[in-house]
Amino acid sequence: MIGGKKWREPQRTCIVCGSKRTKLDLLRLALDGEGRVCLDHLQRYPGRGGYVCPRPDCLARLKLSHLQKAFRRLLPETAWNPGLVIMEALQSCGAAIKE
Repeated sequence: MIGGKKWREPQRTCIVCGSKRTKLDLLRLALDGEGRVCLDHLQRYPGRGGYVCPRPDCLARLKLSHLQKAFRRLLPETAWNPGLVIMEALQSCGAAIKE
């Protein structure tokens, strides 16, 4: 309790499925200094971010259009590498990736 009010964990919405979860339960995607989409492990990159459920089905359905809506800007096709972003996300969640 802070100042007589109960503190609540910040809520965010998955940009793919629309489910609401606590900020720490979602993966944050952000733009790096060169304008490429990357996984923001520490959730500290500046600017707008997009949150995605760590579930493999949400990661597999992630499209450039979801990211453009979350970042509120048009992104070139070269701004993200879906395979790399998904692989990083799965590794950060502790999921086993088989080659």
